[in-house]
Amino acid sequence: MRFLVLLIFCFYSFAPVSAFQSNTNVAQINGTPISKAEFLYAFHKNQKADTPIIYDSLEKYLNQYIDFKLKVLAAKKAGIDVSEAFQEEYNGYIAQIQKPYLQNPVSEESLILEVYNRLKYEVNASHILIRIANESNPMDTLAAYEKTDSLRSLAVNGADFWLLAKNNSQDGSAKDGGSLGWFTAMSMVYPFENGAYETPVDGISKIIRSQFGYHIIKVNDKRQAKGRIKTSHIFLTKNDRSRESGNQLIKTIYDSIQNGGDWKALCKQYTEDSQTQLNGGSLPFAGTGQLPEEFLNVAYSIETPGDIATPLEASYGWHIIRLDAIEQMPSLEELRSKISENIRRSGRNQLSPEVLVNKLKHENGFEQDLPRLQNTIAQIAAVGLPNIDLASLSTQTIFKIGEKEVPFSDFFNSLGNANQITLTSLWNRYILFEREEIIQYEDSLAAQKYPEYGFLLDEYKEGLMLFEIMEKEVWNKAAEDSIGLNSFFKSNKKNYVAPERASVWVIESVDSESLEKVSSNFTWNQNMSLEKTLKAQLDPQVFSALKIAKRTYQRDDLPNFAHNWKEQILFSQPAENRIYAIEEIIPEGLYRLEEIKGLVMADYQDWLEKDWVKSLRKANKIDIDTKILRQIASDEKR
Repeated sequence: MRFLVLLIFCFYSFAPVSAFQSNTNVAQINGTPISKAEFLYAFHKNQKADTPIIYDSLEKYLNQYIDFKLKVLAAKKAGIDVSEAFQEEYNGYIAQIQKPYLQNPVSEESLILEVYNRLKYEVNASHILIRIANESNPMDTLAAYEKTDSLRSLAVNGADFWLLAKNNSQDGSAKDGGSLGWFTAMSMVYPFENGAYETPVDGISKIIRSQFGYHIIKVNDKRQAKGRIKTSHIFLTKNDRSRESGNQLIKTIYDSIQNGGDWKALCKQYTEDSQTQLNGGSLPFAGTGQLPEEFLNVAYSIETPGDIATPLEASYGWHIIRLDAIEQMPSLEELRSKISENIRRSGRNQLSPEVLVNKLKHENGFEQDLPRLQNTIAQIAAVGLPNIDLASLSTQTIFKIGEKEVPFSDFFNSLGNANQITLTSLWNRYILFEREEIIQYEDSLAAQKYPEYGFLLDEYKEGLMLFEIMEKEVWNKAAEDSIGLNSFFKSNKKNYVAPERASVWVIESVDSESLEKVSSNFTWNQNMSLEKTLKAQLDPQVFSALKIAKRTYQRDDLPNFAHNWKEQILFSQPAENRIYAIEEIIPEGLYRLEEIKGLVMADYQDWLEKDWVKSLRKANKIDIDTKILRQIASDEKR
């Protein structure tokens, strides 16, 4: 799964429609309104709690929000939101959002305590998922359950769980034998979390039902929670880089750090994580499941803040990891608010199916001729569905919910042939049918009854659309347009002021004799690169034992640079199997593009985005109602 940053900053308890009744619009784009309610929802969500609400801040944010909406409009015009891949990803996100009508405030304190106690531990588990082809069809639900039950029986009786998952699971983890790695409370949907925490190590869970289907969980291990740590890193990608050159470069950087090199300067120069390049590689506090497991395993092994682990070669690249801080387990009171928000969002406090259906019936004016239903079900049980007079019943209403009339024919279609079916089974199928019809009706009203929920759905959708269109219009263009990048750099050279530095060849070998031969035999040749010169001057066996890379250093990066700061000089670093050959002293002035390509690329992306937004503003008609903005500012003051 790709990493996708959506601007979803907090969890929700959805407000009823009365809290968002204003139909006033703060702006329009091509006649399409941005309502006051929508704007305030986004504004309050993205401001600090103590931010003063004044006209200037409202106006500034509205213009940012209009820029966002213009990008979304461009994505819509490009057809991004109607593609099959987009719809699949969007539906996957909204499936994880608790429906507002499911919220139940009862017993929240006991749920808070349950979560807090579980956060003290982590679980390593594997699972098998069997999805339900069509949840509205009871036969599909039964088939999925029976398949899951048969797989569980095999697992309980000693079958290899890894192979069972690989061959049968309908989850992306199947290729890894169902392995999910380590996780803690609030990381999984609630029914799955219950199954994982309630099953002993090496045990097989009972069958778990979630919104994704039926699960069987095998608990591999449990441990005390590792907590959260703050780290910084220098990262090299494996894209377009051989393993040998990557290992060589990451070791060169690591050795420079160990010999006194400045972490921030080296990070700025070498890291290929553009998001952290300018802040010393600093990452936010993270715990299990929030960063790749292979990264966290190394980070957790560092005992003292400030210490640096030896380079990690991960599956996707290389890291040098520094531990910056360790966060102790917060107290219950410190976590109470966050846990409470998660409970409301995740569905831990959702109503039982029976209570939910009765609640929705009451709210939406449920009407039904119960004697007719009882008589019809009794007839089907007695003689079978094919043997009753469907023509006279099919068009009649089995029940009415709100403005929707549900005909008997919909229920008959859900039964299939139903030639031999018991009275009890028929009633069970009817109860499932009725519940799903009522919930579908409530789903159709949810965004109107709970506008904040509607805004959240839009936010997920527009966030995904924004990612796609930004990738197309900005990020990919910057990466692929080398001519444009060079032109941008030439036009903005003055912004990239550089100190005095040196272009240095770094020559390494585990064989000290080979390095001695370099020191004693090498002579600079103005007409060839150092690498070609070494190859010409040394025995092939000696040359093959060398690792050679070209780097840029400042005078203070290594202790001995200050004493050997001149062109065409070779010197060794104490206690290292390494020779430095200074090829050129580059005077202070302006950086060359190849020295700071990552930084220039980020600036070029910013420029492309601003230029694109400027063209979008020019191509679309934007109207802002400043009177409404002033009224909002005045209302907030009161």
